[in-house]
This record gives sequence, structure tokens and C-alpha cells, in this order.
Amino acid sequence: MSGCAPSNPYQPGTFARAKFYADNGKDIEAVAAFESFVRHSPTDSMAAEGQYLRAKTYLNMQEYPLAAVEFQIMRKDYPTSPFVEDALFGEGESYLFQVGRVERDLTGAVEARAHFLDFSQTYPSSDYMPQVTEYMAEISDLMVKKRLEQVKVYGQLKRFEAIAIVLDDLMVKEASSSLMPQVMWERAVVALRLDDPDTAAEMYEGIISRFPDGDYAESAVEELRKLDDEDDDDDEL
Repeated sequence: MSGCAPSNPYQPGTFARAKFYADNGKDIEAVAAFESFVRHSPTDSMAAEGQYLRAKTYLNMQEYPLAAVEFQIMRKDYPTSPFVEDALFGEGESYLFQVGRVERDLTGAVEARAHFLDFSQTYPSSDYMPQVTEYMAEISDLMVKKRLEQVKVYGQLKRFEAIAIVLDDLMVKEASSSLMPQVMWERAVVALRLDDPDTAAEMYEGIISRFPDGDYAESAVEELRKLDDEDDDDDEL
């Protein structure tokens, strides 16, 4: 039949058979075939690659917990393999990709960050490093989004001091997040709620100087001008 993948010409239990399935998009058959090959030939010169490709196939299937486990097995069973670097990176991706929406538990993101930090220290010159940097920024944004949801709850409860603590913590721990202008803006707002115009002014000035082209810069200039005007009025009094 036209359009159907050809039948597998390779012997069961071989690397070639598993690779054939993987190359032809038959992922379920591929992971089973890779498992069969590695189980029967654990010392074969292709065994490490077979274990890596099994994990990689699970990743392609979006079976992220299974992929993470298989990458771990690869690194444990074949610690001298050239695929260890790829496996460590793939394990980090597995944790990150299972995070999902911001409302969900971010344990995977925490684990991913730990893995990518380990990766960057172990392989600082890796070709994966640009992607690792992007993933680390994405994780930082996830963390900020999650904490900002917490801030909304504190706002409804009028727990402004708690909001200030959360935002101060974010500015230290997630300083590289692309959402930092929003964090600083929220910190300025809560500072005014707490009758702390000096901190509000510091936040507005930070937004203007660090993110002059961002969405909050123009509003920060306006709010800073208002604070200056209020200071002038107080001086006149």
C-alpha cells in the first residue's frame, strides 16, 4: 500500500531493527526494540547509543517521566559513553517539559534547573549551552509566574507585607527573568500601600534604567513624576 512504512527487514534483538523503527516514526515499536537490544547485548559497542535512543524516543512521544528514567539509566550504566552529555541534557528537558501550566506543581522545573545547572558546570563549552541558557530563562519565568499567582491571593487578603517579602525574594532569586519589570512594578505598588514612597521610587527608577524600552517604563516615569510632585508639595508645607 502506498504511504505505509516498509516492513522491518532486520533481525529481532538488533540495534538496526530498533533504529529502523525509530527512523520510520514507529515509536512504540522502537522503544520495545531498543529495550530488547540493550537487554540482550548490554556490552555491545552500540548498547549505550541504543539506551540513549530509547530515552530519546520516549521524549519524542512526550512520555516525559519515562524518558527521564531512561536517560538516568543511560548515564548510570554507560558513564564513559560520549552520549552521557546528551543524556544529561535530555533528562533536564524531560523534567522541564512535564511542568505544563503555571497552576501545576513546579517540582519538575526545580529538578530541570538543578540538572541544567549541573550540565552547564560539567559541559560549559557544550553546543547545548545556548539552549540551556534559554531553558534556564524559561524556568525562571515559570517560577515568577507561580509566585505572582501567590501575590494575587495575598492581595485579596490585603497581606501587603507578605507581598513585599515575596517580591523582594523574587528580585534576588530570579533576577534574570524577563518578567522582572512586572515584579518591580508590583513591588512599587505595594510599597505605596505600605506608605513607603522611597522604595516605590527606587523600583520606578530601576524599571526606567534597566528596562527603558519595556512595557512599564513609560508608566514608571509618570509615577515617579507624581512622587516628585508630592515631595515638592510636602516641602512647601
